[in-house]
Formats: sequence, structure tokens, C-alpha cells
Amino acid sequence: MNTTQELARYAIETRYQDIPEPVRRAAKRLMLDTLGCAVGALGTDPGIAVRRIVQRSGAVGPASVIGTGQKTSIATAAWANGRLGNVLDMDECYKVQGHHAQAALGTALALAETHALDGRALLAAFTLGFEVGVRLGNFFSPRVTVDAEGRTRGWTGLVGPGQGVHAACTAAARLIGSSPVELAHAFGSCAQYMVGRDWSRQWGRDVDLGTLKYADTGWNAQGGLMAAWHAREGVRGVRDIFDGDSYAQVFQGVVLDPVAMLENLGRDWYLPETSIKFWPCCRWIHYALTALDAVLRRHGLQAAEIDAIDLHSFPMIPYPRFADQGDPPNLVAATFSFPHAAAMVALGVPAGPAWFTEASLGGLAAREMRRKVRLLDEERAYDPAAWGLADKVLKVPSRAVVHARGQTFSAQSDFALGDAWDGAPGFAEQDVFDKFARMVKTLAPYSPQWEARSRELIDAVMGVDDMDDVRELTRLFDPAR
Repeated sequence: MNTTQELARYAIETRYQDIPEPVRRAAKRLMLDTLGCAVGALGTDPGIAVRRIVQRSGAVGPASVIGTGQKTSIATAAWANGRLGNVLDMDECYKVQGHHAQAALGTALALAETHALDGRALLAAFTLGFEVGVRLGNFFSPRVTVDAEGRTRGWTGLVGPGQGVHAACTAAARLIGSSPVELAHAFGSCAQYMVGRDWSRQWGRDVDLGTLKYADTGWNAQGGLMAAWHAREGVRGVRDIFDGDSYAQVFQGVVLDPVAMLENLGRDWYLPETSIKFWPCCRWIHYALTALDAVLRRHGLQAAEIDAIDLHSFPMIPYPRFADQGDPPNLVAATFSFPHAAAMVALGVPAGPAWFTEASLGGLAAREMRRKVRLLDEERAYDPAAWGLADKVLKVPSRAVVHARGQTFSAQSDFALGDAWDGAPGFAEQDVFDKFARMVKTLAPYSPQWEARSRELIDAVMGVDDMDDVRELTRLFDPAR
């Protein structure tokens, strides 16, 4: 049995009961977080666009667009929910290697609802989709590091989008009854839906990144679904896609490591290691933001007292978007701006869609605070030992220095809030619940009862494996209920 076939066999034949209880608990928590991110995005400009596109599609069907009351086709719902999950850039991130949860859940939820499947089927599909996504990343490239010249290594434009498509494909294949052979064929078709590297040559070099990021995560969800459907109908892509050099020929610089893809298959679980994001911005920013948040909290510093903020971190610059101190032209630009994220934390703006209001993007207080933020290199930024390579974790040594009250206050952090490894700033399951409750508040204008329903929603998701019919869950997310 070759690498492609072995991964497909694992993804299809692993049963719900084979997933350890701590992994299942982490998967439910991640599912809740992903749904919260999707709901929180609905009132943003990109979120409104998603709802309008669903309406324009003209498709009426059995699958729900989460938090909207819209019912549409399986494919459209998979796209919409996958897209919404990533809009705020507040969704999980696996070691800055990629996002897997939104595409896997977008597809799995649409299929499970349509076919009235039980919660165990949904949870297992979501979990195995995530696991395949991470293992694909291990196959494509080593963990992210920085070389002596400050260039990123171990990450390509292929990784994140590719993982999302395969994660969604795996989830879909399980729920439509695919065999391991059919999923192996579907993996070959997934290559046809992947975003390549060309975008990365320009991405980040312009202050205005546009309002669609480097990969439409909804397209990943829909692409994975289509690959699984095609394979069920006898249509296949490249045979044994992970056993040849197809990717190496198309994408220069990609490291293909089939051993890493299959390492400890069925014994090691990656989902519990993913990072929960407590701020709506690129994960690279969270390390310096964690240090800044610690300084402000420790010393009770108020915005009016701050004269300057120095952030010493991984210099993913020369990309000007990360360091530009001007008004972000749109939500996407804001999610990649160190000065904007630091300004929002310093001003005490609640993490979530509130970071992207007109006042937050272009208001005087936000503008003045962004101008006080300076981005500098951290002295240990290029030290592989400082990045935790030997410990198989991801550290990004970062420091925040705040000048206020005629004094200098500082804090250092190797990890970001939300990281799941020993030594990282602690967060509890309740913190994830609180984040979810904050996200669902955004729908209160649509339904006065919505905010009060957050506890019911949390209990439903955390108990999803006891549900006989996933439609019980999707009905709870209908704001008109």
C-alpha cells in the first residue's frame, strides 16, 4: 500500500470511537470556535457580501448558511460557511502552517445537515479532515522557520490553500460513504482546486491587499466537496498523487516528505495542538500582541497615558502592510497590520468585528494610536533554538516596550495567547466559550433573543456527539427561531 492509499485508508476507516476522548473534546471546542468566527463575520462588509452572493446564486436547498436563516444547496452552503469562518482572521491556526477547520466544517456541516446524519458522524468527519490537513502540511514542507537573512522557510503559498481543500475532501468523503480507493482518487482531483504560489510574489507588497485574501476558504470547502463527489462518480485526478513528484514539478521549492505525512498514523493527533486566536489578525502578529497585552494588564496602562509602543518581533517585513501606520483601507488590510492590532488592544476595543468599524479603521483615536507603534526586529528572531524546533513547538520570540507615565514598561513572550503548548500563556475552555458568546452578540440586532441563546448554543455544540440529527444544531443557529 502506497502513501496516498495509506492516508486515504486511515481517513475513511478511523471510527468515531477510535478518536481519543481528549481529542474529541478539543474537536468540539474547535467546532464551536469556528462557528463563532463565522457568525461574528456576518455584519462585516465581506460577510454581507457572502449573504448576498448566496441570494444571487438562486439555489434553494436543504443546507443552512450559519446564523442567517438562509437555506441553499450543499455546495453553496459549504462555500458560504467556509468563507465566513475565515473573514475575521480569528479562526484557528496550526503552527502558522495553515487553517484547516473552516473548510472541513463548512463541507461537513452542509452534508451532515442535508442527510440528517448524527453528531458523531459530523464530529468524526471534521476531526479526520483536520488531521489530514495537518499531515498534508507535513508532507509539503517542514515547520515554519526563518533563515539568517530573515526569509521564511517551510511555508509556501501551496500549503494553507492545499490543506483546506484536502481537509474538506476528507470530511466530505466520510459523509457520502466513499471507500478508501475513492478518497485516494479524490486526493488527486484536489490538486485541480489548489491555489498555487504566484500570489505570494505580490501579496503583502501593496498597502491595500484587496478584500479577498490569498485563498478563499469557501472555495477550499467547495473544491474538496467537488473532488469527493467526482470520485464517487468514477472521475479521478492524478493517480497516487502523494507518491510521485507531481507537486515538486509544479511548485518549485516544495519539500515532499511522505514519511512525515504518515508518521504515527492513528497514534498522534494534531488537532489539540492548534492555536485558538483571541484577536482578529494574522497569527504572526499575535506573538508581539501577547507581550503588549501583558504589559498593559500588568501595569494598568490606559490609552491616554501611552506615548509610544515598540514591538520587537519576527520581521515579516519588507511587506509594508505589516508595518504601515496609516488608516487600513479595508478589513483585510487591517488584519495584517501590526500597528492597527496594537492600537486596538491599547484602546481596549473588544476583539472581533469591532476592530473593523469605521471608527476603528479611520477614527482619530485609532489613527493617533497607530502612529505611536513602531515595529523592530527581535534580537533572537533568527535563532533556531529560540524557535523551539527541538521541542516540536513554534516559538516566535517577541517583546513589547511601552513608553508611558515618563517610564518604560516591557514584557517578553515566546508564545502567543491561544497556543496549546507548555510554557504558553494559559487559556481555559471557558475563554473559548467567552469568545464565542462575544461573537454571537453581533446577531442581536437581527434577533433580540440571540444573545441570550449563546449558552444554549455552547451546550449544543459541546454535546454534538449525543445528537441523533445534526439538524437540531443548525436550527439553533437560525436567528429567526
